[in-house]
Amino acid sequence: MLLQLFTILLTAALSSALTLALAYWLVEKHLKRRFELRVKELQEELGSALQERVRQGVLEGVASIPSTEVLKGTGQTLTAAAEDLVRTGLDTLLRGGSGGIDD
Repeated sequence: MLLQLFTILLTAALSSALTLALAYWLVEKHLKRRFELRVKELQEELGSALQERVRQGVLEGVASIPSTEVLKGTGQTLTAAAEDLVRTGLDTLLRGGSGGIDD
C-alpha cells in the first residue's frame, strides 16, 4: 500500500515537473520571441504617434502666441493703468490725505 502511494506521488511530481519544463521551453523558444517582436512594433507605433502629437502641440502653441502688436497694445494698456494708480495715489497724498484714516 505504501509503495503504491509513493509511486502515485512520484508519478504526479514527475508529471508536474515535466509539464513545467515543457511550458518553460515553449515560452522561451516561441512565445517570448513573438512577444518581444510585438512589443517593438507597438513601441514604434506609439513613438510615431507620440512624436506627431508633440509636434502638433508645439505648432499650436507657437501659433497661439500673440503677435508683437497685441503685446504692444497690452503693454500700453498696463502702463496707462499703472499711471492712473500712481497719479491717484500721489493726488491723495499731496492733498493731505482727505478721506484717509486720520479724518
